Amino acid sequence: MTRADAQMTTPPPPGAAAPARGAQHALQGLASVDWTWAILGLFGVLWLWHLSSVALSPPADNIEQLTWVRSLQWGYYKHPPLPTWALWAFVQVAGWSAWSSYLLGALCTLASLALYAALLREMYGRHYALVGLLAALCITFYNGRLYYYNHNTALTLWVAASAWLWWRILTRPQLRWWLALGVVAAAGMLSKYQYAVTALCGLWLFARHGLWRDPLQRRGLVLAVAVALALVLPHALWLLQQERGPIAYAMQSSLGAQLGPVERLTASTKWLADWLLNRCLPALLLLVAVWWAQRRLAAPGARLPPSAGPQHAAQTAERGASVLLCWGLLPPLFMAAMGVLGGVDLQLQWGTAFAMWTVPALMAWLRLREEALAVRRVLVLGGVFFVLLQALLVWQSYDSSAFGRHRPRSPHWREFASEELALAVAGPARQALGGPISIIRGPATVSGVVALWLPEQPRVLIDGNLAVSPWIAPGEPERLGVLNLWPPGTGPEDAHRVRGGWGWSVQVGTGADPASH
Repeated sequence: MTRADAQMTTPPPPGAAAPARGAQHALQGLASVDWTWAILGLFGVLWLWHLSSVALSPPADNIEQLTWVRSLQWGYYKHPPLPTWALWAFVQVAGWSAWSSYLLGALCTLASLALYAALLREMYGRHYALVGLLAALCITFYNGRLYYYNHNTALTLWVAASAWLWWRILTRPQLRWWLALGVVAAAGMLSKYQYAVTALCGLWLFARHGLWRDPLQRRGLVLAVAVALALVLPHALWLLQQERGPIAYAMQSSLGAQLGPVERLTASTKWLADWLLNRCLPALLLLVAVWWAQRRLAAPGARLPPSAGPQHAAQTAERGASVLLCWGLLPPLFMAAMGVLGGVDLQLQWGTAFAMWTVPALMAWLRLREEALAVRRVLVLGGVFFVLLQALLVWQSYDSSAFGRHRPRSPHWREFASEELALAVAGPARQALGGPISIIRGPATVSGVVALWLPEQPRVLIDGNLAVSPWIAPGEPERLGVLNLWPPGTGPEDAHRVRGGWGWSVQVGTGADPASH
């Protein structure tokens, strides 16, 4: 036996080698844990608690969905129906409240980020995915708006699911992926018509990689299109019968803006700058910090651990890069082109569903790599910088709220004291009506938020228009009575005024007790 063999077979001294080896194994096991769900869970709890504590009123989009959820329809006057259907199902379990919308909005966003992280991990490895996830969590669409629930939030989930499915279609072609893509595409279109941008991304991948040459892939595309069309057909038929539907709303609010040549270029440039240098700026700062750490702490020649990611063939790696770059670059470029060429008034929130996919494009530009990111000091620095950025974002959110010292000059909706208005109006209005408040008529957002504070959970008659309020039947306002809300400076002279100049009046019902409805 050689001396080396003897050293290998000699038992370690008690309390020395064995514990060291055990600690080493423990560290290796800790490093192999996928922290995605823990990070997302902690992130979600902290941000939801913070956002709910500094907002005097829920987001206007949440209120809109909670107003519409009172009736299941094939569509609503501003948007397709799926987000409202999903909230209706959630409300049956969690109850009709602002928190139901907060939780569902957060679940949609966090599930999207989980799919995004899983895709990065499968393509490049767990350290790459961890850095990509931390960077995406710095995008202000996903932290400061985590409690939002609207059509953009729902679309985010279907965009992420589509990317995940296209990766499988490109690398493991099976008809079941195409079937799932058809369902997801229908869900996307029933959430927001902007999903058409995602469909164009998919068609670009189909042509870019020559999938039309493969009979299986051709059949799959036909299957996906057929499934999507079948699922969207009822909504499409409903849409054709509407004079005031989502298409008309889109044309009036943005698509039909017809901006002039200078305005087009200016607005589109501003929109792109807001995307990258405002919404994504904290993510870009984090990635630059990690890039610096990679160069300094994992420079060429340093001893790096082998890649933890799967070893793909050249074609598979190319297709993976195509999916990420396609999702990260084509949507903003396509929408900017709509602004420049079509005169569309681009809305800043249109980047919600796609912004996270900008991160892999930035990581590719900075040449971040799994082997370097696996170096512990690089990850630690990235983690510390992430915590600092999140603390800064929370502080900025608090400081610009109704409780902070630097409130914005123009009042923000979350600073609207809706509970005070509801309490000031509710008691006298019940006495005037002779019973509970069943219907509120007035500006949609204010009426909806007042309804949330009242135990009767009254329904909202949007702008007094039954055509866009299908949850209220003709004749009900006259029979049950109505509470009218008047913005400051409007309404009849005999309207009762409360704090902030808001006024109220009632239309007394002629029928049975509203509580029996």
